[in-house]
Amino acid sequence: MNQNHSGTVWLFNPNPQSTVDWPYSGLRLTKELSEVQSNDCVIPLGSAASYVAHFEAYERLRLNTGQARPWLMNRLACQVGQWTSDELERRLRREGLPVRRGGEAAEGGAISVAIWGLDAVEIRRRPAFQTKFNEVNNRSLADIPAYGGDHALWKPAERLAVRALYSSGLDFGQVELSVSEQGKLAVIGLSPQLLITGKEGRQRLAATLAQFALDWKAETSNRASARLGADPEFLLLTPQGRVASASKYFPRNGETGCDSVRVRGEKRWPIVELRPRPSPEPLDILAHLRKLLLVAADRTRGHSFTWKAGALPVAGLPLGGHVHLSGLPLNGERLRALDQAVGLTLRLLEPDEAARRRPRYGALGDFRRQPHGGFEYRTPPSWLISPRLALGVLAMAKVAAEHARELASCRPLDEDSVREAFYQGNRPRLLEAARSVYEAIRQTEGYRNYREAIQFLYLAIARQRRWDEAADIRLKWKIPLG
Repeated sequence: MNQNHSGTVWLFNPNPQSTVDWPYSGLRLTKELSEVQSNDCVIPLGSAASYVAHFEAYERLRLNTGQARPWLMNRLACQVGQWTSDELERRLRREGLPVRRGGEAAEGGAISVAIWGLDAVEIRRRPAFQTKFNEVNNRSLADIPAYGGDHALWKPAERLAVRALYSSGLDFGQVELSVSEQGKLAVIGLSPQLLITGKEGRQRLAATLAQFALDWKAETSNRASARLGADPEFLLLTPQGRVASASKYFPRNGETGCDSVRVRGEKRWPIVELRPRPSPEPLDILAHLRKLLLVAADRTRGHSFTWKAGALPVAGLPLGGHVHLSGLPLNGERLRALDQAVGLTLRLLEPDEAARRRPRYGALGDFRRQPHGGFEYRTPPSWLISPRLALGVLAMAKVAAEHARELASCRPLDEDSVREAFYQGNRPRLLEAARSVYEAIRQTEGYRNYREAIQFLYLAIARQRRWDEAADIRLKWKIPLG
């Protein structure tokens, strides 16, 4: 990443006469966007109507300067605020998110989740009579005790609320969730405004903002460097076309292991999973993957299996090609860069049948934090189809993660028509979007380091090629058969 200066995180209040109840956390406060530079991040305060017009005017002034744009958080807030209940429901269901209509919460009531970035900072129960679909308010919220981070509902509520805001194009806000008597959650509304009323929530937000500001300054001061890992999967098929149990040949742990699925409530282990050693270099990961495939060949020697990878080579068994990234912080800007560069690209290379795994698997913005630090990007299917595809995906993920700042100005998946095309398979619309992303990637320094690997992906797209999920992956990896 080429930076002209270390970035500053600003709190922007265009109406200084109004009182905005936010913990400042040592962040700089401004009422003029003229102070903001290209590597800065701006957190707006107050209502969307008060700041979005300032954002739009600022972006028009900078449009032809050739400089990277600052991160203007919640810049789509006004658009989201204008959605009808039907529109919100359509968009969330497209992403595979549960939505509850009908004007009131489920029997178990409702909870209000305050999200900043990709984390919950406060969760409170809300009485059901106060809740209507797509309506968020803070009436009497301060009188209701907040849940602690160890509450059983915290993690699932956080996960659903983060996905709802992220898929709506927001960087922070409030999400209302219905809770059934069985503990099942569904979205009943969202807003681009945070409604934090408790001391613990304010402290958690202050700590989150302070850490974000430190991470932002460090990243924009130094070249971002990603360390890669992965856990791509494949299946073993018998001559009769049945899926063999991977656990008969591979341990559950280890570099060449197996993974489980639930079939009618029963846990089974049909998937082979490769876990190469992390490395900053895609070629190192690729070399280790081939060694692990040779280990797999040795353990299955004498069996007439066909090895299959991809998105959905066997009905009912979607495969993943999760990419692990560490050494740089996870934030919404980085996650969106991965969606544009990796998620969109692979969508154009997969066969039509692969779309059946979405939205439950392969949805945009799917991530999971790792206990050792870093995170895994979970949107990609298994790219073990060939070594060239594998190298292209790893190189693309590295470039997108390291150059998220530069790629922020090219996000076609923010547009509803492109997002709809992703889930519905409108190739002409996706091709147009992919071309714009490729042009943005070509301007990065990282592209020059991995040009051949990334070019392979876009040349395949230009030639309208799709991978073949019926093929035995050993052929292209040059792994001995039998």
